[in-house]
Amino acid sequence: MSVVSSVIPKITTAAKKFSGKPLGVMSKAIAVATCASVLYDTHINGRERAYSLDEVESGDRFYNQFKQFMTSDRESATICKLKKIWYNLQQDFPFYHITSKTKGYLAGAGNTLLKSLPLIGLSAVALKFKKAGKVAGILLGINAIQALLCDVMGIDFKKPERRY
Repeated sequence: MSVVSSVIPKITTAAKKFSGKPLGVMSKAIAVATCASVLYDTHINGRERAYSLDEVESGDRFYNQFKQFMTSDRESATICKLKKIWYNLQQDFPFYHITSKTKGYLAGAGNTLLKSLPLIGLSAVALKFKKAGKVAGILLGINAIQALLCDVMGIDFKKPERRY
């Protein structure tokens, strides 16, 4: 009960403080939502790129290792056994998976972050400054409406191309 009784006065104080400033509060809320969306997209795209790159590199690596395992210049049972042991060790070694997944995650997440830099910058301005934050919040809201209309609902505002 003490936690609830100490939190409720803070919430009411914050509500009274922001009650006359709906645009400022709205711009900060949109900025927080934009940051959360960018972070979520970054993680999901990084994870998907990591798995796809690991599958491609694993397939190439397994093919090359199998080709090396199957070819031999000498007909020796000892060499054949050693090659089979080496081939099985290479297949079970987790280093290849770890490096390819890490490389894929960094590539996917980095690509998403670079594409989202304008949104991150506007969110930082909206969270830090008052007057400029309101303008940044309005721009983020326009971006959110455009994404909702174009990407979610499928409304296209581009002019159709003329074909002669």
